[in-house]
Amino acid sequence: MDIKKVIIIGGFGFIGKALIRKLAKKNLKIIIIEHPDIIVPKGFENFELVRCDITKTDEINKLTFKNIDAVLHLAAQSSGPRSFHIPYEDINLNIIGTLNIIHFCINNSIKRILFASTFAVYGDNDESIDTPVNEQKPCNPKSIYANSKYFCENLLKNYAEAKGIYWNSLRMFNVYGPGQDITKTDQGVVGIFLNMLLKSKTVCAKGSLDRFRDLIYIEDVVDAWLKILFSNKINQVFNVGTGTKTNFRELIFTIANCLKISDPNVIEEEGTSGDQKGCFADISKLRNLTNFEPKYNFKKGLNEMIKFYL
Repeated sequence: MDIKKVIIIGGFGFIGKALIRKLAKKNLKIIIIEHPDIIVPKGFENFELVRCDITKTDEINKLTFKNIDAVLHLAAQSSGPRSFHIPYEDINLNIIGTLNIIHFCINNSIKRILFASTFAVYGDNDESIDTPVNEQKPCNPKSIYANSKYFCENLLKNYAEAKGIYWNSLRMFNVYGPGQDITKTDQGVVGIFLNMLLKSKTVCAKGSLDRFRDLIYIEDVVDAWLKILFSNKINQVFNVGTGTKTNFRELIFTIANCLKISDPNVIEEEGTSGDQKGCFADISKLRNLTNFEPKYNFKKGLNEMIKFYL
């Protein structure tokens, strides 16, 4: 698909910045839409920037653009645990914000949206913890955040598509890598444990160490986004993961080993509301339709991440 000019909404987040860097190397015209309160990161001062709170319909309705080939929508409240404490903010930003973006695309004759969704829409895999989930698995979201993302997927499928907009929902599994805010205590399990072990030998894990995740390195995530963006595989959901399961015990001790900590003190605490025991991705659809193949196993990606923070 011929893509020359894109808008990235939420471009100053962890994934957004990585996408912008890669798209800039392809000489695409990039316009960033960001909230007025977000500080411009170092190195991004020369990109075209439009300030807008996407939850405010009057604000976004004033924006006009021509010849935009696609919108990459990454703006969101993105923490499951946090969503229980700020339900109105979660629903307002994720659902109302996405609805406003759909109308923005209609008003500006933009025919394509790529949406940042999440593995959290699946809930737990009740069939078998050893079976990867594919895109056909019935969704059973367990948090307000996961429900809001699933609602947005259906807004795209049932509403945007009816209005002539092509869409893709990218269900990203646990993304990690350099540039992630590892000080957040309720988002990004790799960053959470890494930050703890950089400070001391003690890790406080919320919930059982038998819980597991599919950990995907940021460069692989960006590669998946670009393969979907430049493909003609429209109006489809894609898992973006590695297909590999890593439990929390293995995760913690792998980080400790990379930091040369031989005996980390691991404390299991009470779990958080809406947390998943775990699921990992069946990526055969993404692999077969776009030739995607993850290039980073967890050890390789983790070493790159640790080098960045050290």
